[in-house]
Amino acid sequence: MDAQVRKMDGLKSGRGFSLSEVRKAGLSIYQVKKLGVYVDPRRRTLHEFNVHTLQTLIQERQRQLEEEAQRKMEREEVEEKEEKKKKKKEKKEKKKEVKKKEIKEKKEIKEKIEKRSLTEIKGVGKKRAETLEAAGISTVEDLLKADTEALAEKTGYTPEYIEKLKENARSL
Repeated sequence: MDAQVRKMDGLKSGRGFSLSEVRKAGLSIYQVKKLGVYVDPRRRTLHEFNVHTLQTLIQERQRQLEEEAQRKMEREEVEEKEEKKKKKKEKKEKKKEVKKKEIKEKKEIKEKIEKRSLTEIKGVGKKRAETLEAAGISTVEDLLKADTEALAEKTGYTPEYIEKLKENARSL
């Protein structure tokens, strides 16, 4: 919408609004320029239809600004939700990694225990290890799982001694 100026044969588009039209519309020159509206400093006239045009431009621009602000808020809300989802997913993945690491560590510890020979237990030398192996106990884990009374019968050791061996095996 351009400013209109009167000519002898009717109205014609002008180069801009006059200062008096801008003031009557309740605007400053700064506000008008910010809206992208031209002001023609040579014009001295005041036409009500130009004032009305300026007021319409202002209302239209305010509506546009409100719509832009609303879209910006909606965009920010969507981005915020996406960010929360992303953080939640990262947290979940981190928990999975920690759990996998714990499982792996437990497995490694279990494997170490399983692979340990009986001679690593305090109080068990070659001869006692051979006796325990003859009774079906070949690893530390086997010893820990074994029934004390049954093992005592098979090896000829006292149940108290078997329990002492188990206690030593747990302290490895």
